Amino acid sequence: MADQVSDRCLRCYREQQWYGENFLFDFIGDTDVSGKRILEIGCAEAGLLKFYQNKGAICSGLELSDVRFNNALLLNEPNSLHLFQANICEPDTYSNELIEKYDTIVIRDVIEHIDDKQTALTNIFNLLKPGGKLFMSFPPKYCAYAGHQQTIPKFIGKLPYLHALPNILYKGYMRLIGVADQKINYLMSTKKTRISIHQMRKLVKLIGFNVIKESNWFLRPTYAFRFGLPKMKNPFSWLPILDEVFSNGVLYLLERPEN
Repeated sequence: MADQVSDRCLRCYREQQWYGENFLFDFIGDTDVSGKRILEIGCAEAGLLKFYQNKGAICSGLELSDVRFNNALLLNEPNSLHLFQANICEPDTYSNELIEKYDTIVIRDVIEHIDDKQTALTNIFNLLKPGGKLFMSFPPKYCAYAGHQQTIPKFIGKLPYLHALPNILYKGYMRLIGVADQKINYLMSTKKTRISIHQMRKLVKLIGFNVIKESNWFLRPTYAFRFGLPKMKNPFSWLPILDEVFSNGVLYLLERPEN
């Protein structure tokens, strides 16, 4: 089964499991998730859900991408997880799959790709039980790699803050170094849909979430798996401008109020 997917997909799957075991479980503050209903929006290879399933949780995974959804099916035993394709902005695509409310929802490094964030987060709010929790992470708009240019194959495309160039220069540079048109379209779309920390704070308040935690990181927890780097919070997070520029990842733990 595993030999039918790429080494990169296997690494993503293992990173997702690692993230649950070595960071997310403690960050959310769970002690026992046995019998709890957990949903991940943009579950990709579903490694995180596999971790939670092994803890006894009842897990569901929503994924939009054909490629990553098929990889999730290949990497997990048939019917061991409730996996399906849908768009969180369009309830008609998931209403038959998501019938009961959830104790915990995870949307990890996905919200920055969604154009209509208010609709997405409102729909997530409505999928939570009263008192249910949402974990959300994203690279904020003005940080070094908010444009996801680290996914460019060539080293000279991975420069920090490269996405801050005006669109015409950004596109021109990527064409100059031989980036494929499909990748350029992805990167330009990501640049367009970014969100700042300030904007996100306003949005979650508007929707009605209670903020349990906001945690802003210079070296994100995932960097420990990817690069062997220690976790480090942004030491400048108390200054709004430097918070936006030097927080390479922002993590929220939110709650749907009981009433």
